Amino acid sequence: MANTQETKKIVKTYCRGNVKKFLKETTLHGLKYLADDSITIWEKSFFLCAFLAAIIVTANLIANVYAKWISTPVIIGISPHPTSILSTPFPAITVCNMNQVMASRVANYTTDSSEGVLLKLLCNMGSIIDEELMESPNFKSNNLTFSTFLHEHAQPCSRMLLSCSIGSSVQNCSDLFHEIMTDEGLCCVFNVLHPDFLFKGNTNKIISDYERADNVIPIDWNPESGYPKILPKNYYPRAASGTGVSMGLTLILDAEIDNYYCSTTNGPGFKIGMHNAIEATTIRETALILPLGFETRLRIDVISTEATATVRNLRSNDRQCLFNGEENLLYFAHYSRRNCESECQVKYIYEQCKCVPFNLPLLFENATICNVQQTNCTSLAENKWMKGDGGSSCRKCCLPACFDLSYKADATSTPLRAYNYLTPPSILKNMSMEYINKNVAVVHFFYRESVFHGDLKNVYVGFTEFLSNTGGIMGLFMGFSFISVAEVIYFAFMRPIFELILPLRRKRMIQRRANSMLGLRPHFQPYHRFLRAN
Repeated sequence: MANTQETKKIVKTYCRGNVKKFLKETTLHGLKYLADDSITIWEKSFFLCAFLAAIIVTANLIANVYAKWISTPVIIGISPHPTSILSTPFPAITVCNMNQVMASRVANYTTDSSEGVLLKLLCNMGSIIDEELMESPNFKSNNLTFSTFLHEHAQPCSRMLLSCSIGSSVQNCSDLFHEIMTDEGLCCVFNVLHPDFLFKGNTNKIISDYERADNVIPIDWNPESGYPKILPKNYYPRAASGTGVSMGLTLILDAEIDNYYCSTTNGPGFKIGMHNAIEATTIRETALILPLGFETRLRIDVISTEATATVRNLRSNDRQCLFNGEENLLYFAHYSRRNCESECQVKYIYEQCKCVPFNLPLLFENATICNVQQTNCTSLAENKWMKGDGGSSCRKCCLPACFDLSYKADATSTPLRAYNYLTPPSILKNMSMEYINKNVAVVHFFYRESVFHGDLKNVYVGFTEFLSNTGGIMGLFMGFSFISVAEVIYFAFMRPIFELILPLRRKRMIQRRANSMLGLRPHFQPYHRFLRAN
């Protein structure tokens, strides 16, 4: 018992001395005054209060830095490195005639036939279906599908596109444009990825006539990895040849106004959508209108989003974007927010109606394309989707892509003149001016600039910045440094171990050995008593 009390007294005395030595020799500001015996207790209290106040202020400022680190992990700036338009694809362009079907091809259908019912629905797509129509026998027993009907009765691309030239070179429009099914009906698309690279599932539903020229090789591309390092001579999707109208894409379109049956708007013309090469875009809500009898110039600017490699180390919810390969879609081969939302729309409508609309990806192998009977269900589901009432949980998961590419355009138009055309004369020379001004539209797509600067996502406060900020604050208010950490470790652990704990252990071991020898050999007891006494 006496030995235990003596040990506690030794430890207590040593700890006091160790703390006092630490206060005298530490690099932390103000603590040496607490161990100075030459000043009064009031002076020591002053420095103690100053040190505690510095700790409180330091903790508060570090908490603010940490809150900024957590709440704003990413900052968006302008990329310092310009990107050439020659290293990115020319916009994918979708052109749609506002006319849904050609009047000459549906003239023989009566209003009460199955085809006539489908035409009524097609011409009022998106509106509420008449209850009287829904009760008609040809509606209830109608198994016609919109996609098949449109392929057979809509204006084909071969008749819509009179002339196509890109980079001042006139080319066959059939080699550039392909028929695609959109929410606006049958349209023509340019410079979108080949279906083998664009989709995972059945490609015939969306793009049905994809045939390329023998000298054009389709390649894979996405905004993150870009083009392959080794490119063939003629590749697709193609990049721009340069800036200006002469290096852009020029189209001469024929609306065939006398063959109009019904328009998706209040007048004739075309709708044009510009989108990424990895997307099959929607047209009805976002497309530009191209008037007839006008020459229109669309001056294109690129909107690019990039991310640094350090952003990948953050969680997706913190950086609010997804890198390529982090989220696999069911139908589209490449991720983008618009592709993800398109699949969410399909999932929601399929849950409601057990079918997939003709213009949306066929996600599930066993799913069927919606027919006329299911039009009312799909219309109601699409309206709820547009209002945000359905599929909200799925859409929340559709974060933007960390690397993305989109386009915006400024449009200017002028009426087509009655003479001295600048367009190829072989196309228009056999047409009357009345027909041209009534049916023809000329449009030019071209880049404004040869380079662009994208928006760059970077880590706002990384670990290095957080460490430097906290170190600066602690150094300013307390004189804290890495050596201060070493001092605390030394005086708290290493010094007591080497100067107190190990000597005490050594002394106890010697004592135990002496006691054991005393117990085993009684004739040595006087000698051990002598040792203990001395």
